[in-house]
Amino acid sequence: MSSIEIIGTGRLDERDSAFPQAVQLPDGDILCSFSVVGGPHVHGGSDWARSTDGGETWALEGTLLPLTTDPNTSNALKLSLSPDGETIYAYGSRFYRKPGEKFGEVRTEAILCHSTDGGRTWSSARVIPFPGDHPLEISHGVLPLSLGRLLAPAATLPAKERLGEQVMTAVSEDGGKTWPTHAVVFEDPEKRFGYFEQKLAEIEPGRLMAVAWTVTLGDVVDQPDSFALSNDNGSTWGPALSTGIHGQTMTPIPLGGDRLLVLYNRRYGEQGIVMNLVTFTDQDWTIHYESLMYDARAQREKPEDATGLEELETFAFGFPTAIRLQDGTCLATHWSQEGGKFGIRWTKLRIDW
Repeated sequence: MSSIEIIGTGRLDERDSAFPQAVQLPDGDILCSFSVVGGPHVHGGSDWARSTDGGETWALEGTLLPLTTDPNTSNALKLSLSPDGETIYAYGSRFYRKPGEKFGEVRTEAILCHSTDGGRTWSSARVIPFPGDHPLEISHGVLPLSLGRLLAPAATLPAKERLGEQVMTAVSEDGGKTWPTHAVVFEDPEKRFGYFEQKLAEIEPGRLMAVAWTVTLGDVVDQPDSFALSNDNGSTWGPALSTGIHGQTMTPIPLGGDRLLVLYNRRYGEQGIVMNLVTFTDQDWTIHYESLMYDARAQREKPEDATGLEELETFAFGFPTAIRLQDGTCLATHWSQEGGKFGIRWTKLRIDW
């Protein structure tokens, strides 16, 4: 029998924060970055916190990248770790917001900072170029591959009726100094579907998986989440295939071979963050275990008259990701609105499979 046990949970930050992503360093310390101010609407900069006891307690260490006022910018950066453990990358969006702008309208840059001293100091932000002059949605850290390549993902938002038309990666072979090439991860050749909240994972050297919350182009109606595979370090990707899961934001965490821990948002019916144990093939997914990791304690039926874009403005929890820790457990993080405050929650998981 396969199962997942929640062995601990708590709040990491309560300062109107969102979009956390964590890494564990070779010395065992865990760092977590997150945006502060505005909750999921991101009106401030990115901070980071450290845990020295496996994620049980956290100490705020500082601001990774502050907001600016001339020009007015905010940012949301997510952490990832080089295979040798020597470099921590902080990748995400820098927003140039104007009053009244909504999702898909805000000028966005893809930016990267890094640390080579265990996350105590950080470099200035470097812009990662993407083709086209349109907003981007960036919803995961860079993926450092075991063979040295870096992949920086982003979804394109070229127009209101074309949100998520492509998911692309910028590709670096020199540790993020240059990004001369790009690869398309998701794009529907028939222009029916768009893809948001992209997440990438390395299954084994050279073999990668991407997942995405999938919607119809134009009216942004949810479809089953999609996955795609690459067998050449992300240079090319296979077709978008259905996971069979009717969720939204989704993250796969490789557990070895064809096994995955999968976390995803469920915002209709019994709301919360779902955790699955999944096996996959080149064509489909099989769920072996399912439970709620975070119970939003709410029932919500899909409104008949709400557009997908209106729904994007009403989330109360999201962005679940997880890392495998050195002791064999997994540490998950997500943002949620609890007691009227947006903040960061951590959850420790033990997997029996």
